[in-house]
Amino acid sequence: MSWDISIMKFSRTYQSVAEIPENERPLELGSRASVHERVLLEFPGTNWADPAWGIWDSPAGSIEFNLGKDDPADGMMLHVRAGGEVVASIVRLCCRNGWQGIDCSSGDFIEQSNEPTRGVESWAAYRDQVVREK
Repeated sequence: MSWDISIMKFSRTYQSVAEIPENERPLELGSRASVHERVLLEFPGTNWADPAWGIWDSPAGSIEFNLGKDDPADGMMLHVRAGGEVVASIVRLCCRNGWQGIDCSSGDFIEQSNEPTRGVESWAAYRDQVVREK
């Protein structure tokens, strides 16, 4: 169980997912090597032993970066198991690279949100509820 963010790049920056026209197709994020470098700037120590699947572990939690096998990369999924303190770095990763991150729990762009930690907080509350019930 994780809080998931789908990272994409579009021909322009959208304020909401509803604005994306039907004919819009995501652009490439860049070569896998360049995406690795960009992730490492925000999440130092990310293990890219598998070039398609980076793992960042820290006292704050973990993030798995599912980049896929395509090179250049056309998108990336983040599987977040961490607290709200990682959200600012995810937002910076998107903003610095012209990427947009769709919070899979809300359908909103995380970097456009007035409350970007809302999704991870909801996920953590659900996780805690499930753990208590066991």
